[in-house]
Amino acid sequence: MERPDPNSPLDYDEALRIARDWAQDPGTLIAHPHQGLENARYGRGFAFLETLRSGTNGYVLVSTTRTGGGVLSADRDIDAVIAEHLVDAEHTNRHIPDSELSAVHRVALDAYDAGLTRIDEIPARATLDAETADYAEFILLILRNNQGQGDSGRKILAHNDFLLESPTPGRRDTQPCPHCGRPAVYQARYPRAVCGHCFDRTTDRAGRRVTGFNIDMSGGMIAYYTDTVDQPDGSSSRSEECVEVSRTGVCFIGDHPAIMQEARFGGIVVQIAVGDL
Repeated sequence: MERPDPNSPLDYDEALRIARDWAQDPGTLIAHPHQGLENARYGRGFAFLETLRSGTNGYVLVSTTRTGGGVLSADRDIDAVIAEHLVDAEHTNRHIPDSELSAVHRVALDAYDAGLTRIDEIPARATLDAETADYAEFILLILRNNQGQGDSGRKILAHNDFLLESPTPGRRDTQPCPHCGRPAVYQARYPRAVCGHCFDRTTDRAGRRVTGFNIDMSGGMIAYYTDTVDQPDGSSSRSEECVEVSRTGVCFIGDHPAIMQEARFGGIVVQIAVGDL
C-alpha cells in the first residue's frame, strides 16, 4: 500500500476520488461507514466495497497513512480489514520509550538527530565494539533513507520493527562506498554497490542526471532523465528515456563509470565499474 502524507486533510469526497482511481471497477464502489475508522486517532479514513472483475467481493481503504485494496473472503471481511489497519496504525505511531532502546539504537538516534552521516562523531561510539558499531551504522543508514517524511528517528523505528532487533552475531551490515567512502548497506551480491549519496548522482556520458526504474512488476530496468520525472511537489512532465543507459546500463558518478541494473529481487542497484567502459 502507498503511504501518503499523514498531515494532509482527508474528507469523504477526497477519499472517494482516490478510491475511484484505485478501484478495478469504480462504478461498483459502495461506501462502508465505519465510525472507528472515520474517527481514528491514527490511520483515520474511509472504506469502500467493490465488485472485482473476477466477480468476487473486494475493498478499497483510503486513510491518512495508506491507501490500498484487495479481495475479501468469508474469513476476512471488510470489518476485519479495518481492524487490522487500525491496529497497525496504532503500532506504527506508538512512542518507543528509552527502556526499549539499546546502546546501539541510542548511538544511531543521536547521530540521526545531529544530522550526521556516520556514527564516528558520537562520543558513545567508543563504547561499541566493531560488530555492534557496524549495526549502529546500518540503523543510521535506514533512518536517513526514511527521513523524507520528516519523521523523528523514533517514529521511523516504530514503522520498521526489524530495526529494533539485536545485531546478528557474525553478520556484516555495512560497507564503505567504493566511490566516496561513505557507509553503504552491505550486499554480498553487489560488493561494489554505491551509497545513497552517490546513487542519487548518476548521469549519462554528457553529465545529465539519470534515474533508473523497474519497467514493471516482472522486472527489467529503464533509465529516465531525472529532470523529466514526476517531482516531489506533485508536478509532473513527460518522462524522457535515456536510451543509452537503458540499453547498456553504463552511467557515471562524476567522471567515474558505473553500472546501473535491476536488482535481483526488484529495485535498482548502481555499482562502480572496474576499469574504463
